[in-house]
Amino acid sequence: MIKKLSFLLISVLAMGAIAACGGSEADDLLGAIEERGTIRVSTDANYAPQSYLDENGDFVGFDIDVATEIAERLGVEVEFVTPDWDVITAGNWGGQWDMSVGSMTVTTDRQQVLDFAEPAYYYTPAQFAAAEGSGIESLDDIAGQAVCVGLSTTYETWLSGDIDSLGLPASSFYAEPPADVTIVPLQTDNDCFQSIQSGRDEFSVFLTSNTVVQAAIDGDVPVYRVDSPVYSENLAVAFDKSSELDDSALVARVGEIIAEMHADGTLTELSQKWFTEDLTMDPTQ
Repeated sequence: MIKKLSFLLISVLAMGAIAACGGSEADDLLGAIEERGTIRVSTDANYAPQSYLDENGDFVGFDIDVATEIAERLGVEVEFVTPDWDVITAGNWGGQWDMSVGSMTVTTDRQQVLDFAEPAYYYTPAQFAAAEGSGIESLDDIAGQAVCVGLSTTYETWLSGDIDSLGLPASSFYAEPPADVTIVPLQTDNDCFQSIQSGRDEFSVFLTSNTVVQAAIDGDVPVYRVDSPVYSENLAVAFDKSSELDDSALVARVGEIIAEMHADGTLTELSQKWFTEDLTMDPTQ
């Protein structure tokens, strides 16, 4: 009887230790997610209309809806976390979240540390915008200017002239970076136009997604587009290559779900809802 009680006590303690450490009997990341019933998704709380907090403190936006739909098709709940963008793109997430649905462009550099689901779930043009009264009317006028971008974004990389590390198809580029610009990186793209809105004057022009520019204009921020888009981005769901659990099945399954969402019109519907246009077609095809 004592031996049986001792065995039961040891078993209970062991189970408690496993639970406390978040242990899992799953062999891979997809299995662990299915076991816990929740997928943890990193996103941005200040990137309207892709992802932001509404007046009730709830996450809303295109990326939020896409992530929620992916979770539903996986048969699990979704939980959002908000690490800084440069932390997400650096990889080595330490198991703190499972995937990023954050409008991330697939680049050569990022593919060294991250896995991406194929196909991309949407595409956006990169667009310059300037503050009203700045006198900036063309790409030529941006040469020599201070330009605001989100930290660790493709916009920062493109402006620095490091085209090779982007790894985008040649047909994705529509213009050359303006010469002799001073790059001003802020934590998020939206910080750029919000800084202009608040009266900061260390820069008058910024580079971001055309969707962010439109959201600023719709929000009566005194900015306008400068010339045409300069390149196109292919945006995909990302995963950490250094994940302790094998992510290959999860990457493949999410890729299948994205393909299904393209085929059944779900992504087009969500794009129309948040952007009032269909951004789900590859502009380079």
